[in-house]
Amino acid sequence: MMKKKDFPLELGLKELFNLEDEKENTNSLNQIIKAYTEVIEAIYNDIPKLKEGEVFIETLSVKILITTKSIIELAKGYTLETERKISPIQFLDFSSINILTRAIIESFLTMEYLFYNNLSDEEKYFRFLIWRISGYKSRQNFFAEKDKDLIRNEIQEKLDTEINEINELLREAKKSKYFKGLDKNHLFKLDKYGVPRLESWNTLLNNSILKNEMFLIPYKLYSNYAHSEFISLIQLNGSDTLHKNSNDNKMHLKNALRIINMINCVSIIELKNKFECTLKTFNNLEESTKEKIEFWNHIATERYFHQQAL
Repeated sequence: MMKKKDFPLELGLKELFNLEDEKENTNSLNQIIKAYTEVIEAIYNDIPKLKEGEVFIETLSVKILITTKSIIELAKGYTLETERKISPIQFLDFSSINILTRAIIESFLTMEYLFYNNLSDEEKYFRFLIWRISGYKSRQNFFAEKDKDLIRNEIQEKLDTEINEINELLREAKKSKYFKGLDKNHLFKLDKYGVPRLESWNTLLNNSILKNEMFLIPYKLYSNYAHSEFISLIQLNGSDTLHKNSNDNKMHLKNALRIINMINCVSIIELKNKFECTLKTFNNLEESTKEKIEFWNHIATERYFHQQAL
């Protein structure tokens, strides 16, 4: 049985209090993303030996970072103006915040699906091949056949090169024993337009180390905003919903920042456990910063509770 991780009571109380204070919340988040940046930089500086595709751990981590920074900027609010006057009301674009929060969740789930798991190297590599093929396939499908004459020569050359890349990657994927396990639906999608994940986002979230009760319902809500579903327009239609200091918006912002905070912390822990250089960099962080990250990682994940039950 794993020994319980004890955190100072003051730390827990302070972190939970910060959730209720927007300024403290964003200050805390800025501290975390500075630490995340340092851990990512360890990959640049030490250049560890990477397995096939692992360079995208760095790319997806940076995506989480810059998306988090964008949300912090959006959280400041803004005013609307005409040529004659400026609105006295400060607005909060919580719709965009929700969409970007969804993108952060999906970036982490992608890293977990491809890299942060206990699968064999062979299966990880197969997943990476299918993911890569599907990305190229999507780009091929951007242009309708009738529009091909409008494409610039250099773009067409790139598309032609990628067709060859797709065929080469497909030949490689078909050698894997996991290719034989694809069902007819997966094979159809892979041939037609790609299938970047062999499981849905909801399934990935259900199987994730992230606590379902904390992330699944918010993720579904954020997905509605991404597609302008009616439920999202109901939320936007209230008289004071877009006002930055309305109770509804304070709640929306607090919930989004809490989720973003946790995803960043879990991502840091997963990255520091991946390479020796990232572990060393994490261990050299300020003790208070490490405790904050570990605290929110434990709050966000099921791993600790699963281990306790063993």
